[in-house]
Order: sequence, then structure tokens, then C-alpha cells
Amino acid sequence: MSDSIVQLKKINKIFIMGKSKNPRKALRALQHLHLDYDGAAAKHDDKRAAALLDRLEKAQRLFTKELYDESYKVSTGKTLKKRNDKGIVVHALSDINLTIKQGELVAIMGPSGSGKSTLLNMLGLLDEPSAGHIKINDKDITAIKPRDLPNIRSHELGFVFQSFNLITTLTALENVMLPLRYAGVDWRTRRKKAEKALEQVGLKSRLHHLPSELSGGQQQRVAIARSIVNNPAVVFGDEMTGELDTKMTREVMALIQKLNKAGQTFVIVTHNPEVAEYCKRVIHMRDGKVAKDTKVTSPRIA
Repeated sequence: MSDSIVQLKKINKIFIMGKSKNPRKALRALQHLHLDYDGAAAKHDDKRAAALLDRLEKAQRLFTKELYDESYKVSTGKTLKKRNDKGIVVHALSDINLTIKQGELVAIMGPSGSGKSTLLNMLGLLDEPSAGHIKINDKDITAIKPRDLPNIRSHELGFVFQSFNLITTLTALENVMLPLRYAGVDWRTRRKKAEKALEQVGLKSRLHHLPSELSGGQQQRVAIARSIVNNPAVVFGDEMTGELDTKMTREVMALIQKLNKAGQTFVIVTHNPEVAEYCKRVIHMRDGKVAKDTKVTSPRIA
């Protein structure tokens, strides 16, 4: 079995702003062609799949060059009506190939607008790519129906956000039990797993405290406990130390390193170079592309 958890292959993400009808039609045609290819591949119709893949990759290349009419013609065999479209097309991610492996502790960095948050959305299945393939544990999720994605996210992926996102009227224990409730786990098992997760993050004595009764660092620990309670394959953090001071940031990263040493995989988007120093791998984004992907031989110990 492969040790890769998430794989991105030739991922492009394009946002179409304003009344740009032809780019929208070309993008929809690309997506339909992609589904046709996935269907042929799933049925092991190798000859048809190969022909569709050739068309798909050619249409994608034309689209990324903003040759929308040509891309549409390759996808459909039809010609778009000539229009003086008003609007802009933003290439948020361009031809991303990336693999996250079991046991990694990865930081994603880059200036505002570099594509790092969009990349996190792709890795965490929070948004669909305009083109390319995403695999979770070697399973291609590109052709999976949208209604099935929440189930994959709740069982395979965990999330920690900058603002903690705790429900203020629930205790620490109840907040951590919540994902298990949505996953259909019985109450007794929910409580047992939530207690264990809170013990892992050092909050065994704070089970029945409300978020308002906890410090910022403790609230983030609750959020981390909530993210790991389902034993996800990978936990994604979006500026998870952004609202913490230096001391609390160090404490949270010490916890992340402890959990990572026990086998939990983390991918963290951050502006903070200090956070990146604690990670085993640092991915730098620029202009929607991976500018640098560095393995850190001796990460800083929190």
C-alpha cells in the first residue's frame, strides 16, 4: 500500500469573474469531458479513456493559455459564438503536482494572493479543481458525487482554523464530541473518544469548561482535539496560530510536534516563519504555483 495520503495531479483552479460567458462555457465543457473520461476509466474502457484523456489534456492546455474558443472546440467539437465578454479570469492555481505522505508535518507559505489558501482548499476537498485529479489514500475522488464528499471529509480529514470555531454554549467535551455525532457514532463512544482526544492535548482537567473559560491557547487545543477525534488521515490547519501570541504559538506547535511524532499528519497554511521552522517540509507558493518545496532535515523543537 502507498504511504501517500493526498495526491494532486495537474491541478488548476480558475475563477471567472463578471460576465465572461465564453470562458464559463469552455470551463463547463472541460468539466463534462473530465467526467466522461472518469466514467470510461472506471469501466476499464482503456481505448476510449485514452482518447478522452488526450482530448482533455489538450483542452486544458488551451484553457490555461486563455484560448477559450479553441479549448471549447476540442472539448465538444462545436464552435463558441463570438462575444465581447466583460470580466476577468483568475488563475488561482496552475498545474500543481503535489503529494502529502503519511507522517509529514508540512507548512504552506506565500504572500497574499499566492494561492496557498486555494491549495489548502484543494487538499482538504473544500473546493473542486477546474482541472486535474485529486486522490485520497489512492482513491480518485474527482468522479465522486458531491453529496459523498462530506462523508470523506468527516472520516479522512480534520480541520483547525485561526478563529477556533468553537460553539460558545458547548463545553470543551461537547465541542469535541460534535464531529462524532455528525458521523453517527453512539453517545457512549463519542464521550470516550472525546475524553481521550482532550487528554492527548493536555486538557483532561478542562472537559467541562466553556470556551469563554479557556485561554486562547487552550481554545486552540480544544479545536485540535476536535480535529483528531475521528483519527483522520491528515489534519489541515489554516493560520491556526494567527490569533495566538509567541508563547502560545510555541505551546501549540509543541503539541503539533508531539501528535506528529505519534503518527498524525499535518498540513499547515501560515504567514508566520516561526511556525514553518517547526515543520519537516515547507512549500512556498507564488503566483498560483509551487515555487519551492523543501524538506527540513532538522526542524526546530518547540
